[in-house]
This record gives sequence, structure tokens and C-alpha cells, in this order.
Amino acid sequence: MSFPMSVTRPEFATNRTGAATERVADAVIKMIANGSEGRVEPTRVDIATAYFNVGGFTLIAEALEAAGPVRLLLGAEPMDYDVRSTITPLSVLGARRGNPRLREALEEHAKALTEDRDLVGITREGDAAVQRLLVWLKSHDVQVRRLEKHFLHGKAFIVKDGGASVLAGSSNLTFSGMARNRELNLGVYQPSPVERTQEWFDEQWEEAVPYDLAGLYAARTELHQPWTVFLRMLYELYGDTFEADTEFDNELGLTDFQADGVHRAKRILAKRGGVIVADEVGLGKTFVAGELIREAAIEHRQKVLVVAPATLRDSTWRPFLKDKNINADVVSYEELAGDIQNGRAGKAGAHVQALDSYALVVVDEAHNLRNASTHRADAFRMLLAGSVPKKLILLTATPVNNSLQDLQTLVSYIDPSDGAFADIGVPSVRQYIGTAMALDPDELSGKHLFELLDAIAVRRTRRFIKTQYPHAKVGGVQITFPQSRVHRVEYHLDGVLPGFFERLADALGARSEDEDLTTTGVTLKDPGKVLTMARYVPSRFLLGKDKQIEQYEVQNAGLLRSALLKRFESSAVAFGATIMKMISSQDHFLSALDQGRVLTGDALRAWAASDSDDIDTVIKAMNDDTLESNVDAASGYNVPALRAAVQADKELLQQFLTEVAAVSWKDDPKIDRLADEIGLIAASAKRDGVGVANTRDRRKVLVFTYFADTANYINEALTALAAHGDKRLVDYAGRIVVATGGDRHGRKDAIVGFAPRTAGTVEDEDKYDLAIATDVLSEGVNLQQAGHIINYDLPWNPMRLVQRHGRIDRIGSQHREINLRCFFPDDQLEELLQLEGRLQLKLKQAAAAFGISDGVLPGVEAAERVISETRQEIERLRQEDAALFDATGSAAASSEEYQRRLANAWKSEETAKDVLGLPWGSGSVIVRPGRRPGFVLCAQVADHPRPEFRFVPLQDGKLEVLDGEAEIISELLTCLEQADPGDPNTSPADPSPSLRDDLYTAWSAAQADMHTEWMKRTDPASFEPSVPRVMRVAADHVRRHGGALGDQQDRLVERLNQVANPRTEREIRSVLASHRQGSPAEAVRALMDKANELRLKTPKPTEALPQVSPDDIRLVTWMAITNK
Repeated sequence: MSFPMSVTRPEFATNRTGAATERVADAVIKMIANGSEGRVEPTRVDIATAYFNVGGFTLIAEALEAAGPVRLLLGAEPMDYDVRSTITPLSVLGARRGNPRLREALEEHAKALTEDRDLVGITREGDAAVQRLLVWLKSHDVQVRRLEKHFLHGKAFIVKDGGASVLAGSSNLTFSGMARNRELNLGVYQPSPVERTQEWFDEQWEEAVPYDLAGLYAARTELHQPWTVFLRMLYELYGDTFEADTEFDNELGLTDFQADGVHRAKRILAKRGGVIVADEVGLGKTFVAGELIREAAIEHRQKVLVVAPATLRDSTWRPFLKDKNINADVVSYEELAGDIQNGRAGKAGAHVQALDSYALVVVDEAHNLRNASTHRADAFRMLLAGSVPKKLILLTATPVNNSLQDLQTLVSYIDPSDGAFADIGVPSVRQYIGTAMALDPDELSGKHLFELLDAIAVRRTRRFIKTQYPHAKVGGVQITFPQSRVHRVEYHLDGVLPGFFERLADALGARSEDEDLTTTGVTLKDPGKVLTMARYVPSRFLLGKDKQIEQYEVQNAGLLRSALLKRFESSAVAFGATIMKMISSQDHFLSALDQGRVLTGDALRAWAASDSDDIDTVIKAMNDDTLESNVDAASGYNVPALRAAVQADKELLQQFLTEVAAVSWKDDPKIDRLADEIGLIAASAKRDGVGVANTRDRRKVLVFTYFADTANYINEALTALAAHGDKRLVDYAGRIVVATGGDRHGRKDAIVGFAPRTAGTVEDEDKYDLAIATDVLSEGVNLQQAGHIINYDLPWNPMRLVQRHGRIDRIGSQHREINLRCFFPDDQLEELLQLEGRLQLKLKQAAAAFGISDGVLPGVEAAERVISETRQEIERLRQEDAALFDATGSAAASSEEYQRRLANAWKSEETAKDVLGLPWGSGSVIVRPGRRPGFVLCAQVADHPRPEFRFVPLQDGKLEVLDGEAEIISELLTCLEQADPGDPNTSPADPSPSLRDDLYTAWSAAQADMHTEWMKRTDPASFEPSVPRVMRVAADHVRRHGGALGDQQDRLVERLNQVANPRTEREIRSVLASHRQGSPAEAVRALMDKANELRLKTPKPTEALPQVSPDDIRLVTWMAITNK
């Protein structure tokens, strides 16, 4: 570097803009240049500064690079107590032993240096400036020290050669000190003050210690350990939400992970008023809920209501609460619905007390409430309504069964407001879930709903417990989980009735192209070969121009077709039993028709509003012509056509019955295969068992079927075979039990007699080794004394299998392996699935034909998604893949797993120090074979507490394009999954030569996207929800006519003027329609009552974010993913 000769000596230096622009940096450059004038050797320079950053260095870099040697002295500035007259707190005076104020100042000084480094940013210019600084610092002519024994308040730039000089004053060697702040610095050239200043500097320098400023900045460009980088991402997300070590009386003997579940559930309850406890089956949700019930009932003296399936009411909840001496009301779903719908609640003889007396409601197997259109759901909403708010705990291992809308329904029980989760970036629950369904129609795990689930659910998996609580114990015994094994059992569907399946497929109309079948549920094109289903859709035969076909009849006819198919696959007996009831139903219908009456089958309407699978009971109820709602005058119908269609169906059904009635279990190859499998289990138990008790436990097996008729059929067959000495079943003679529901005491006997050690008491007798059951035993009961399950039917709903599996894969199982056998019709599997798919598709088309988009029956709204997902799961099971039962992928991911991994890592002080010491803008590289290459970027917007995440896919250094725009993924779970190195010992992968350039590309795109999305949220109009017209009309009506409400008027307007779910819209629309002719005041009162019934709350306003610039968005850390 060359300087002009005779440079003017600066005597005064400040930063000033305008016409007479001045910078302290220019004065320093001039002073160094003056000292270099006429010299061959570089000029020696000493600098004393409290703070330093690369921006300040860059301003004078050229001058410093030409100088040397350079000594850079850093130090901490004193606190207020040491620089001005003030009343010093006694706490400070008492703490000055050892000068703790200096230590605190030095800590703050180190933080400031680090922060200045972190604010450089990730740009080519910023990186170039840092690289320039590192080259200068690593030269032999530069030394850096920090004064740590005293405060350093003075700032000076000292040139030791060419006529020594000093520029001293207020400026630090930072960009602000050199170019922005209103600084005051004076140039001194007289020998005496310059010499005294040099002596002062030398004294400080001798007391100072070396400081690795180069290392501080070099860490920014180094590749760090992937695990450290990933933990920093998790820290940015969850650093302020570590599980609190809150103590409570662990009277229930909870494990560590159950206690942590209680802590999390309590936090969610406190914030949301409700929580979904969705731990996998077998992890002790009852104990988590039990502790929350104990606190409410005993510590807070509140009344608690537990709602559970009848089986769990008797076998689990009442014994559990009695054993723990906890007082709570326990009722079944049916008891609750009956008391509420009949107005008995709170009266003598009722199962539940006055609804407003309960402060806490706990629902076990809450997925039974997933269909919002049932009578059961209506009753439950009435329970939650009222003047007293109730906290709600929903227990279910399978919150999603048919579609993601199941989850939406469960969330609505906790808070029915569509905008209830606006505070976590979900302004509309309905839209959020709809978007997730659009992203992946077949996805049922909820992985696209990570943020919502994080806010409302406690969700842990076996994998989570195994990895994060490896030393967890119950009763002093370490918890172990058995390994799940799936076995395929094939049989020949046509073996018992050759050729029957083909004729049944034709009869069900799945191959028919008749549009009338889709739109009306009835086909008349081929009567006698194809079931018309006319008896179940009489509205199809109404006369007159204004005739209206009942939608529930059309859809129920479709469900009947599907039910017949599933019963046939289960057993000829189940199929035949339903056929008999259908024939009887046809006879009753024809008899009534002869008397001038049409049985309209209103029982089907009731079935549409239930969750029942029992169509046999419904068909029987349809024959009751004593009910006025079941009867209509035949004069309004095309009687000849109706009679002919029903008669044709009866004859076809009679043909089917004749064939299946001849079937005996003795000739059933499916029964024979079942006996084979049970025989293999018994033989294995005899071979591997140690002692009588262990051998008995090893041969215990649960046989599940969907249908009671099939269960009884299997029981008859196996009991007879065992009694007659069949060598496969001889060990089970006299030890077989069947449980199909209905018989409460018989069901309890089956549970306790089959697994007394895990479901009973020490006094209970071990009576059964083979239990044949419907799904009355698939929920909540502890049958882990057994290690084998056989699923006799095709798994039409894989979530049912998850529930069944959970009966034996539970804490406390002493089996190393649990074995699940699934029956598959070998040759006809694909035909069966295709047939069911076509039937379900016709159901969906029928709903669409009536203009119904969200369905009215269980499962109809998700028909296409369900069959697609089911087929995938069935194929995995056929391949003996146990992944359905061992959640190991994204379906199992939850924030709790990430939080626990962070908390466990934080137990190491060294790890925590490394994570917190990571420079902003630093990162790592990991190899993920099969994954999309790209960058996960974690950033902070100004000082906002929640970080922003983006995954930017890159291919050969270029952004991937989707729909004409760069693809940038903001889904949090995707980002975390991509960045997760898995193994804490993973080393950084070798970086590609283009890594830094690729990072610039990815960060530039991500930063721009973050800024765009942030700015959308700065304008209230952009995220103001679009309130449906019916809600706006209702709110306006109250605004104009609700003066009599007084203070409640404005609040009711706010409660109505919000986005609502379809059901709420229908209810409000109905109120407005029914009061159209009445007085406005009556409509206002009705709207108030309805708002209370629906638990509408004032929507929480979403506050607009402050505007920021792109420079306010700074990269904290990044992970590069390569698949090579």
C-alpha cells in the first residue's frame, strides 16, 4: 500500500454525515499513513479498544495490512457503578470481594464480541471480509490480548514510528465506532503525552492475556459436528421449554416417562383447556390420566367424569380408581348418551350427575368420538356445553383412523373455534388440516400437522421410550418391550364355496356401470343377478315431480353392499346370518306393501347417526311397522316396480342362503388353517416353555374377528376339535372362551380368566388359553400375559389391528417376541380389495351427487383415501412387515422426542457448552442416502422467540423449481427430519468444492421466502379470516337487535363473527331459518342459546407482526444434506 506524502495529521476525529462528511476511520488511516511516510519498514501500531468487529476492521484493513507489528488490546468497559456517582446497591458492595462485577463485565464483553461475529451474516461479501481478517490475524506481525484483571475504559490508536502519534477518545474498533456514532477523538503528537500514552498501553498489555480472536472468527467457517448443529436447531426451538422438574406426589408409581407425560399434559391443559394423550398402545395412558384425575379429585376436590367403552369401564377404570382410592364417576359411551338424550342427567337413577357439576372430563378410546355426526357426539357436546367450563382429556392411541378429519373432530371438542390456534401460526384449523390432506391424501399419520399436534397432544412411541428412557422401571423392574413379528396365513377363499365370490361380486353391483346405482343407490338393469337394494331405498320409487330421494338411504344401501362383502370374507356363517335377516326384511316389506304401506326403514337413519357396525340389528329394527316413523302410505309410490325389485332381491338372497346354509366348519379350509396355526403355537410352547406356568403363557392366543357370528362359529369348531382329541388343539380342551359383547359378566370372566396375572388379581383362576373375540377386547384391556394374536379377517381397518396388537404389546409383558398372524385369501386378495375400492368409490360419488363434500356417514368422506391407505397397509402385512406396530418413521415423530433428545444431551455440560458456543452461520454436512440433497436453514427474525426453518432442495447447485417457482419447504417436521443425523457420533461429510456457493444460493432463497411470509403477517388484512356469510348474518342480526343483552351483546357478536366448522354453520343457519317469521328478539335469544351450546368463544385476535427488512433475518445454523 502506498500513501501520499505529507499527509495532514488529524487533530480531531468524529463521524459526521452531510456536506462535511467525516469518519474516524479516515483519521486513523491518515495517522498510520503519516507514520509510514518515508519509512521502508512497516509502521508499528498499538490499538486499545473495548470492542471489535469485522466491520470496523474492514474500514481500516488496507492501512493495518501495510502496518506491523500490530498489538490489539481488548477489554471490558466498567459498569455504571464504577463510572458515575450513584447509590451502589449493598448487594454489589457485598459481592465485590474478588471483583465479581469485573467477571460479569468480562462475560458480557465476550458475549458482545461473539455477537458481533455472529452478525456478519452469510454473504460472499461478509465471508470475504472475515477471510481477510483471518489472514491478517494469523500473520506473525499481529498479536491480540485481552485485559482481564481490570476494566479497560480508554480507547487509543498509537503509531510508534515516523513521529509517534496518538488518536485517543471514545471510538472502539467497530463499524459504528469508526463510521457511525457521534464519537470524540483527539490527535496528540507532542512527545510527552504520546510517551505517557505508550507507557499506559504497555502496562495494560503486560497484564493482559492472549486472546484467540482468530479462533473466534475461524469457528464460523469450519464444519462442526452434525449432532452439535442439530442440537442447536432443537435448542432454538425448545430451549425455553425443557421439561420442568416439577415435583408431585407420585402415589401411582409412575415411570419417568409417564411423569414427564403428566407435566406436559398439565401445561397443555393450563393453556388450551384440553389435551389429547396419544401415547402408543401399552405405554400406560391410564396412569397418566390417573394422576391428572387424582390431582383434580383429591387435591382440588373437583368432580371428575370418566367416559369409556363398557369393557374398559368394568375391567380397567372402576378397578383402577378403586385400587388408587380415587373418587370419580365412570360411565360407558352408551350410558352417557342415554342419560343426556333422555334428560336424565342429574336425576335419581341416572349414571351421571348434573352436567355442570363436573370440572374434568376424561374420555378413554376417544377415537370413538371421531364422527361428529353421531348421536354419541351430540351427547358429548352437550356434556361439554354449559355455564361451567370443563377441562378435557382425550385418550387414544389412534387419533386418526379414517382421515385427518378425525383429528379435526377431536380438536373441536377441546376448542370448537376455528381460529383457536392462531397463536402458533394456524389461523384456521379447518384450512390447516385441509391443506395437509391436499398435500398427501393418503397420509394418516398427521406428519403434516406437526405444529398443531405439538400444541395439543402428548405423543410418545415405543421407540421413543427405548431410546430416551433406556433405564425406565416399573416396580423396580426395568421396562423391556417385546419384538413384534407378523406372519402371513393364506387360505383359499373359494375353497368352501367354489365360484361363489364371482357371483357375489356381480350381485353387489361393483361391476355395474349403471349411473342410476350411483345416484339413487338402486339398479334395475339386471334384477335377479344384481341386488337392486330397493327395499332400503324406497324413496327411489316415489311418484310426482317433487319426489326427493333420501340421501341417507342411498348411502346406507352402499354400506350394506360393503358389509355383505366383508362378512363373506370373514365366514359363510356371518354372511348367511345377515342374508337371513335381509330375507326376513324383504318379507316384512312385501307384506306391508300388500297392505298399502311402505316401510321406509327409518332405522337406517339412526344407523347413519351411530358408529355401529351391527347392521343385523338395524335390519331387524326396520321390520317394526308399529313405529309411525317407519311407515308411509303406498299411494305415493310406484308400487309395481318397487314390488318387482324387492321380490327379485329376495329370490337372489334366497339362492345365496341355500348355498351358504350347507357349509359346515368341518369342510371349511379356513378353519383348518386356523387349527394348524394354533397347533404350531402349542407345539412351540411345549418345546420352549420352562415349567407349567411359562408353557401355558406361551400357548395363550387371542383370535380376533370383526363379527360375533364368526366368533361363535370359530368357537364351535375349535371346541369340538379339541374335545374330540385333535392333536393340534388337545392342549386347549376345556380352556377355550368366546367374548362378543352384550354379556357384561361373561366378558369380564373371559378377560380375567384368560390373563389373570395382567388383567386380574392373584386370587383369580387361570381358566383359558384360547380366547376368541370381537373387538370388544381390542381396547384398553391388559392381556400381555399372552404373546400371540390371530386376525381371522382381512384387516379392512389397519388401525383396528394396532388396537388389538396393543392388548399384548404392553409394559409388563414377559415375552421377548409377540406374534401376530393375519389371514389373507391368497388368490382373491386383489379382487377383494378392488371390489371394496369400487364400492367405497360409489359411496363417495353418491355423496358428491347430493352435493355433500364432507360426508354424512362414518368413513364416507374419506372413502378414496381410506381404501388406498388400507391397501398399502394390507400389502405390508402380507409381506410380514411389522412397521404398522413399530412406529419408526415420520409417523412417530413428535416434538416430545426432539425435546427429550435435547434434554438428555443437555445433561452433559460440555455438550451444552459446544451447542451454545456455535457461531451463527456455521453448519455441517451429512450424507443421507435416498434423501433429497439441499440445505436445512434455521434463522432468527430480529429477537422474535420462535425460529424460522426452511428446507431448500438443491440439485447440482441449482434451486429446484415447482410450479414455476423455487421449491422452498417450510414444514417444520420435514426440516427436522432432513437435518437429523440420528447418531450423535456422526462425523461431518466431506464438503463439495461448491459447498459455500451452494449455501449462498440456498440462504438467499430461504431468507427471501422468510421475509415474504413474515411481511404477509404484518398486514392484518392479509390474515383476517374470511367469515362465512351465515356467521356474518347472525352477528349482524345480534348487532341490530340484541340491545336487550346489555354487556353480552358485543361479546355475542364477536363469538358469532368468526370462521366456524361446517356443523356450526349448519346449526346457526337452522336457528336463523326457524326464526325467520318470529320476532328478532327471539332469534337473538336463540342465537345466544346456540352459541352457548356450541361453546363458541370469542376468537383470539392475531396480532400483526412488526415490519422487518431482509437483513433482520439472520442465519443461526445450517445443515447440508447430500445423498452421495
